[in-house]
Amino acid sequence: MKSYCFLVIAFFGAASVFAQDKTLDGYFPFDPPQSRTQWEQRRTELRRQILVSQGLWPLPEKTDLKPIVHHPIEREQYTVYGVILEVVPDYFLTGNLYVPKKVSGKVPGVLSPHGHWANGRFYEQSPEEFSKELENGAEKYDPSGRYPLQARCATLARLGCVVFHYDMIGYADSVQIAHRPGVRESMNTKDDWGFFSPQAELRLQSMMGLQTLGSIRALDWLETLPEVDPNRIAITGASGGGTQSFILSAIDDRIAVSFPAVMVSTAMQGGCTCENANYLRTGTGNVEIAAMFAPKPLGMTAADDWTVAMETKGFPELQQLYGLYDAKKNVALFPHLQFGHNYNFVSRNDMYGFMNEHLKLGHDFQKTDATIEQPFEPLTVEELTVWTGEHAKPSGDRVGDVFERKLLREMDQRSQSQMNGLTPSSQKFREIVGGALETMIGWTKPGPNDLTIEQDAPTQKPFGAELKGRFLDKRSGLAVSGVFLIPTNAQNDELCIFVSKNGVADFLDEQGRPTEEIEKCLDVKKLVAILNLYGQGDNGTDGQPLEKAPLIGSAGAREPWQRYLAYTYGYNPTVFSKRVQNLLTILDNGTKVKRAKKTTLYGLKGGAPYAAAARALLGDAVDAMIVDTEGFRFANIETLDDVNMLPGIVKYGDLPAILSLCDPATTEICGE
Repeated sequence: MKSYCFLVIAFFGAASVFAQDKTLDGYFPFDPPQSRTQWEQRRTELRRQILVSQGLWPLPEKTDLKPIVHHPIEREQYTVYGVILEVVPDYFLTGNLYVPKKVSGKVPGVLSPHGHWANGRFYEQSPEEFSKELENGAEKYDPSGRYPLQARCATLARLGCVVFHYDMIGYADSVQIAHRPGVRESMNTKDDWGFFSPQAELRLQSMMGLQTLGSIRALDWLETLPEVDPNRIAITGASGGGTQSFILSAIDDRIAVSFPAVMVSTAMQGGCTCENANYLRTGTGNVEIAAMFAPKPLGMTAADDWTVAMETKGFPELQQLYGLYDAKKNVALFPHLQFGHNYNFVSRNDMYGFMNEHLKLGHDFQKTDATIEQPFEPLTVEELTVWTGEHAKPSGDRVGDVFERKLLREMDQRSQSQMNGLTPSSQKFREIVGGALETMIGWTKPGPNDLTIEQDAPTQKPFGAELKGRFLDKRSGLAVSGVFLIPTNAQNDELCIFVSKNGVADFLDEQGRPTEEIEKCLDVKKLVAILNLYGQGDNGTDGQPLEKAPLIGSAGAREPWQRYLAYTYGYNPTVFSKRVQNLLTILDNGTKVKRAKKTTLYGLKGGAPYAAAARALLGDAVDAMIVDTEGFRFANIETLDDVNMLPGIVKYGDLPAILSLCDPATTEICGE
């Protein structure tokens, strides 16, 4: 019996689960690696994670932007144009292009996403607020203090940069889709859906992803302009614009200088739906994402907001990472804790100096010189808008819910066409689909001291003996349990591992008698392990199985947008992922010290998706797999709190694609 006890520990002893309790307001420290080699590997994993989260793994095929640049407005030192770009067919990115009049050769280009200021690109500060900011030193001039977003672009243009100031979804001239409508029952239909629905989540269609795609396409266009040096392109924005700045900097190597203001911190990670996506910050945070830009120049500001502790929490770790590249001079923090959340005159001055140095603008001024930003003539809303003359504002079926459904349907069709071009047996398929699955499951090997094990004394059964074990993960406080059945005179020839929808209860009746599937294994002297994965059996809440996934939401989830799924799964593994993590860790540890000559994994009674996902990611840990899918498809999930919700899996081919990653020669599939 003792030899079998060792086998039980080998298979159950390292089951890994994580508490689902992290929110966007949590603590997100960054622990820099000790070597560049470690960091480069980590950065590669993170880039894939971000791209998957944005629905951009692989990047969609780029369509014609059909750029419209029109109605120039002349100023003394620069010209401002209205710009319309077709990001994907019939969906437009809008903004203004600031071009300096004196251009000698190629000059730097700057992308400027604006953030959550009222009316975005059209923002004008109220006289009362402007008066307060003049008084406390946050602003210095009129009208730049009243029009701080325009002031930023005008000054950069005066300093010699071509600047593209573009709209976030639902702001200023971006009129086709509302900014954050949130969960709407009317948009939750199986064949014709909108954002925030189960169908959209299963395809990783998010407003943040669409906004990030817009930033990529803006960069595609900016680097082609005849005045722009494609090797000197920067990005800067504050708040939500800061989020777009460090996200684009992390995933697109074309950015040369990045300056995300009042956003990078170990505290609040971004409250809007346009700053959150499933998987984005699972196991990471904004400081580490910003660090992906190393060793290129990264400037940041801090204020009396969630960035207030950045000087001691976050920035020292960024300096340490940049030190691995001997590039500490390339990372800078400008703390102005006397001000609230802002991109005010003081912070803008810091940015101008940083850009001057790292874009090699060639101006001779100190970063604290108050004359860098000068008074300018602001543009009216009528001058800023791109919807003028022959360029009519979208209306009818090109706006609102009708358009949103059409956009998501067509984006899904293009994505499916792209995925259908991959041959399941190809390395590219494994790279794309297998890589996405790795990100979605998010499994990491546990350390040798991460678990404690509780094991009952064996009990005698008609077939032999039964062992029960409970394994507690000290990192999370959660447990996984299992039952190990040992037939009399077993020879260790084969171990059969069973997973299902409900765990042990699916294979042992109330009297503990095994079902027919288990009896067949025991009759031929096979060892049997039946698992209670996360939320199953005695691993449920108060001993009850988990019927629905617990969703966190934001700020009490009172408003539709606060019920966005990514407020849960952007920071925590899904229930499905936790169950597969349990199984992966057991299989991985079993291969190291197992005594059975053959291991067969059974996914029955709703367990096929768990078994298939685990084997797809760790196929060499088992010798054979038998699954009964019962026709299961993730695409049929109708609610966000379904325990099998796995955002993105339909995009990557659903259960058939997972099965395609498994060795066909040793896989038996029933139920199809």
